[in-house]
Amino acid sequence: MYSGKTRSYLLHKHIPFVERGTNAWEFFYRFRRRNNAAAIPVVITPEGDWLQDTTVIIDTLEQRFPKQPVLPATPVLRIAAYLFELWGDEFWLPLAMHTRWSHPENVPFFVAEAGDGLLPGFPRWFKTLLGNKHARLMQSHAANVGVTPRMAPVLDRFLQIQLDGLDAHFAQHRFLLGDRPCLGDYGLIAPLYAHLARDPWSGRELIAPRVHLKAWTERMFNPDLSTGGEFWPEDKLPATLMPALRSIFDEMLPFLAACGAEVCKTPILPADTRTAPRFLETINYPMAGGIHSRPAPSYPVWMAQRLLEAYAATTVEDQGQVRAWLAEAGGDALLQLELPRVRRVGLAAAHIG
Repeated sequence: MYSGKTRSYLLHKHIPFVERGTNAWEFFYRFRRRNNAAAIPVVITPEGDWLQDTTVIIDTLEQRFPKQPVLPATPVLRIAAYLFELWGDEFWLPLAMHTRWSHPENVPFFVAEAGDGLLPGFPRWFKTLLGNKHARLMQSHAANVGVTPRMAPVLDRFLQIQLDGLDAHFAQHRFLLGDRPCLGDYGLIAPLYAHLARDPWSGRELIAPRVHLKAWTERMFNPDLSTGGEFWPEDKLPATLMPALRSIFDEMLPFLAACGAEVCKTPILPADTRTAPRFLETINYPMAGGIHSRPAPSYPVWMAQRLLEAYAATTVEDQGQVRAWLAEAGGDALLQLELPRVRRVGLAAAHIG
């Protein structure tokens, strides 16, 4: 899911890179020791840094490759880019897991790719054995993000609403905020590429019928289509993004508030801690006219903290423009979030004060 986000970013930024797969020993042992998480992607820089977590990867590389920045210069579009990244990265995670693991047709495709990636050069039967084991591991993880038969109708309604809304937006606009991808496009391509556009069932049933959305997923991996493009000169969002913004403000913000409340209940850990709980108690929040239930993840609290810190670092004038936009769009609750102070630890956030 997140390798697609990173690959798309590197391509559009014209950052030279060599892509290779990993193997079981590196994935389950070396990555965990280096980054506190057995997770991909990992970017190894020429200086020897091991960057894990796509948000950290992009933040770090933006400093080293400042041309064609992924964040607009104007305050409203800039905050919107952060919001869309968080929405795609975290709020869409149950949707990605649902589209993949609730449809058996996708499983053989995953098993073959996992086996090839983790055991290059091994016999097919051995690759299939490990691929099936990895598939069972991911299927068991699906419940942690709220993918259960009881939640399926809510998730399906959300998909219909938001995929239709995005298709209508991309019928008029090449990317979320103009003629080149912003940070939000990279957050959104994570679920919409790997689990929706590429998986057999999801690609056929959900993406192919929405031709403008499908074209956007293809543009996100074709840097020639964004070279020289610019963000909108006007610091406002079009009406075509309102379905997505309604989800961000009416669904994601209550989700973030609930996650923050659960993190507040956890013990305060040392600032240099290397462990933190990834999933906490079950929370409920609105989704597509219903209620979605899942164990609260701690990591989105760190992403929300990062967003609010970016807002706080702007000028008083820029903050006023953002507040006015949020009030008009019904997003006042963003600046009213009461979140504990956290530190990112692998795929989790540690409560540090």
